[in-house]
Amino acid sequence: MTTKYSNQFEKVFYITRLFSSICGVNVLKENYHMTWLTWSLIALLNGAVAFTIYTMYVGVAINNDWSEILKCLCMFCAGIQAYAKLINAITKCCVFHSITEEICGLYTVYEQRNKHYHKLLKESISLIKKLQATQTGLVVVAFCIIIGTPVFYMIVLKERIFIMPFFFPYIDYNTDFGYYFTSAVHIVCVFFGGFGNYVSDSWCFVFAAHIPLVKNILQAKFNEMDELLLLENPLKAKEIKVLLKDIFQWHQKYSDICKTVKNLFFWVIFVQVAMQFVSIVCTIVCIFLKIWPAAPAFLLYSFLLFYSYCGLGNLVEIANDDVISMIYDSDWYKLTVSQQKMILIMLRESQQAEGMSIGGVAPLSLNTALQLTKTIYTFSMMFREFLN
Repeated sequence: MTTKYSNQFEKVFYITRLFSSICGVNVLKENYHMTWLTWSLIALLNGAVAFTIYTMYVGVAINNDWSEILKCLCMFCAGIQAYAKLINAITKCCVFHSITEEICGLYTVYEQRNKHYHKLLKESISLIKKLQATQTGLVVVAFCIIIGTPVFYMIVLKERIFIMPFFFPYIDYNTDFGYYFTSAVHIVCVFFGGFGNYVSDSWCFVFAAHIPLVKNILQAKFNEMDELLLLENPLKAKEIKVLLKDIFQWHQKYSDICKTVKNLFFWVIFVQVAMQFVSIVCTIVCIFLKIWPAAPAFLLYSFLLFYSYCGLGNLVEIANDDVISMIYDSDWYKLTVSQQKMILIMLRESQQAEGMSIGGVAPLSLNTALQLTKTIYTFSMMFREFLN
């Protein structure tokens, strides 16, 4: 009985599709169109951004409290990330659907092949399940801590604090109604913002995590060709000619998928890294000044997500390097001259492959993450001294 890896792949999207449907942004569905849920989410994001700006104005212009900007920017940056991901999903819904169908088709075709391909598909499913579980756990823990901190303060310390640092005009949040109304809106914003970001992040990681799978399948095809070259004369083996053509087309598919994933999340990654940079700096300073009790949990969440994105870039970069090595290490010298030219074309194309980047400014890699971490520390110390 053939293992249905295609069904397992579809099940991976169950949780993310559930949350995306709640938000009205299930762009993986064929013929997707915006609904009242989508417009409600857009209105919620617009309101959160507007009231955050209002809160910053009140804090600085009226209360002369510059630290209010820091608290507002922490969540404001998360809102901008959600906005960018929402717009990206809506405007590129056809691309999201097509790449999902293409990857599902890949599983459908190669689950019919031999056990070696089954091993590659199983490893891929295992990888994306781990990524999904890690992201889900991270978001749930951060959500519980951010929501639970005000509850702890109210029950144990008998003190009222707010989940998010934005307020509404003409509402006295010192009253019971004002406090509970503001807190309820904050919970809604955290839910849709946190799990909306989670959906987009999950899709980005799942799509990019299939680049190594396509690379591994290419390696398996090269291995098959090398085995044929050991058994038969390449000048007479029609199987080699057919297999080489398949390898050439598959290498093109690998390049197309890399470009699709890169272009699909190009601006999302730029906004994600830029906003997290600002958010992490502001959160660290909030911890120094002890003005936001939930700041440590939010900082941990931001840093883990920041390094996860940069690690994703490393994953793609390693896959590109492996493709160069597998082409060069194959038994290409046993092929005919015309066949060797096909290998040369693949080698040239693979050497010009571009990995994922942060808006084209810097490569998305752990090395970039390290450099940005040093810059974050410098800016945090500078703001701390300024506010003191």
